[in-house]
This record gives sequence, structure tokens and C-alpha cells, in this order.
Amino acid sequence: MITAQKQMQALIVTWRKPDDSAYIAIGRLIYSPGPDRPEYEFAFLHGVHYAIKRGLGELLAFPDINRVYGSNVLFPFFQNRVMQPSRPDYPEFVRNLALEPGHATPMDILIRTGGGRVTDSFELFEYPVHNEPLQPYRTHFLAHGLRYLAKSSLERIATLEPGGQLCVMQDCQNAYDGRALALRTDDRVIVGYVPGFLLAEALQLWKQCQYIHCSVTKANSTTAPLQQRLLCRLETCWPEDHQPFADEEFQPISPDATNLFTR
Repeated sequence: MITAQKQMQALIVTWRKPDDSAYIAIGRLIYSPGPDRPEYEFAFLHGVHYAIKRGLGELLAFPDINRVYGSNVLFPFFQNRVMQPSRPDYPEFVRNLALEPGHATPMDILIRTGGGRVTDSFELFEYPVHNEPLQPYRTHFLAHGLRYLAKSSLERIATLEPGGQLCVMQDCQNAYDGRALALRTDDRVIVGYVPGFLLAEALQLWKQCQYIHCSVTKANSTTAPLQQRLLCRLETCWPEDHQPFADEEFQPISPDATNLFTR
């Protein structure tokens, strides 16, 4: 089995049935520069079997779910989810993600945007990679649930400053998901929610580390798309031998896929 290399970046590819809000992990994209292997790797996860039962059709770009795909350029399936630098609104778009236009890579942009498109039901989430000893567990996410917030909450988001702390609060009476984690300002305004896809991981780490921090990476004005309004960073300890997303559904089908648990 191939072992992970330093400075690797990884994303989990999820799919949602159009009439359902539940995310199903179906694949994993890895970027890992090195002279002896393709820079990009895509492999299907065991969760794809459940997604197929729920109605996921064949991905024409990756027709064989048992294969590991490699390329020295980003696969078109993902490249089409990244705004091209030639567009006049590219600099503003990238700055809304707290990145610099001249330095942002396609993987950086996919991590910050989730790669969502109105034409399909795929979304990407950052997979934390333990590149260095004593490195904390850290991941970025776009706050979810904003369409359910009051206008005053959306206006409050626009005033948040980069680096500002957000309280992570269990919303046990949430009618949709009793595990929900709300994000609250110090003046007690709910400004979003941790994505449902990250809940199990966040709750487990909160229990193990006895703390979990969430801060504002970038808050955009009310003119920005709702799904890009609030970019957050979650950080906590990285317990020894902790394996992010260790459930079977997140494991690659092929034994030839990169082993991200090698530390």
C-alpha cells in the first residue's frame, strides 16, 4: 500500500440525493507532490455502494469504482468546480475565501468552497492530514444552515472579523438533528451550524480533547452567495492514533489507494 507524503492535501467527495439533505461519502481526492507518483489521486470509498443504492448513477469521469485514478493535472471533474483565473471576478472570488489570487491553488479553492455546483449534488469537504508532529487537528468549512437564520443573523455575519472566536454550542432541541452544533457569537447571535457531515468527528474530538475551537476565517458581505457567507476554521487537539473519518464508509475500496493514516 502506498504511504502518505508530507504536505498532502485531501478532500472527501460527498453526494446528496436531491430530495434528501444527508451527505454520503463516495470518494476521496488527494494532492501529493512527488517525483515518483502522480500528483493527484482519486479513489472511491465504500460509501459509494450505499449511494448507488440510493440512486447515484455512474460517474463518467471515473467509471470503475474499484480503480485508483492518478494524474499529474487536476481531473476535469474537479477542475470544472474551480473558477478560472481569467475571469474578471476571480480576484474578488478568491479573496472572499481568505486566499490570495496569485497564490491560491485549485486544491486550496476546493477546500474553501466545497466545489458545489447548481447542476449536480456533489460537495467536497477537507480531510485533515497529519503532516507534522504535534500538529493540531484543523479543518475549514463553510457554515451551513444560513437559509434558516433571521435577517439580523445574516447581517451580523457581515460584521465578523477574521480570527474572531465563535462559540460551538450543542443544539440538542434541533428538530432536524439532535447532534447539531450551532455557531454563536459572544453576543449570543447564531450565525450558522457545523456541517452535518462533520458532526460525528467534531463530537468525538470534543469528548477526547475536552475543547474545540472555532474561529472566523472570512466573513463576507450580504452580497456574497449565501453558501459562501461565512468560512470557519475548526481546531482541537490531535489525539494519538486518531484516524479522521475512520468508519468503513470513508475507507477506500482499492487496497492500492494512499494510506492517510501513516504517521
